[in-house]
Amino acid sequence: MENQENLEEMENKIPCFILVGGKSSRFGDDKSKLFYKIQFDKCKKIFKNVFFVAKEKKFKKYPFFIEKSKIFAPIFALEEIIKKEKKIFVLSVDTPLISEKSIKKLLNNKATASKNPLIGYYDYTMLKKIKESTKTDLRLFHINPKKIRINNKELININKKEDLKLIRKF
Repeated sequence: MENQENLEEMENKIPCFILVGGKSSRFGDDKSKLFYKIQFDKCKKIFKNVFFVAKEKKFKKYPFFIEKSKIFAPIFALEEIIKKEKKIFVLSVDTPLISEKSIKKLLNNKATASKNPLIGYYDYTMLKKIKESTKTDLRLFHINPKKIRINNKELININKKEDLKLIRKF
């Protein structure tokens, strides 16, 4: 019962940020247009506050966090958001198969997905590691040491148009 109460408390307090700011160069078109509504609706069932993150507002009628960095790498958006919000949950728009159950599991454990460390929980205690990463390799894997295994099918990342065949199977 206590775990359920903790999760509900976190869901109401921690905002969710869905990254939609990539270039989509391998896809050839803005792939966020395909999945933004799916991801937003899924997250609104879990989180009170859900925002998209990009360098400019892409979808009217949806809340946005506009990132300032000119560099296309999630680590910079993560740094900006954590400085403002302190505790957050992050999801990428191009992983449409992740389930609500898996999102809640990551949130409740304050963890990231072991095979996709972008997806998961981050907080202000990780800012030092984030800052270090912005100066070196721009990687996220070592930022949150808590990792949870999520079914690989849920973490399918749509990068190319042929990847759409992978999600049609499920």
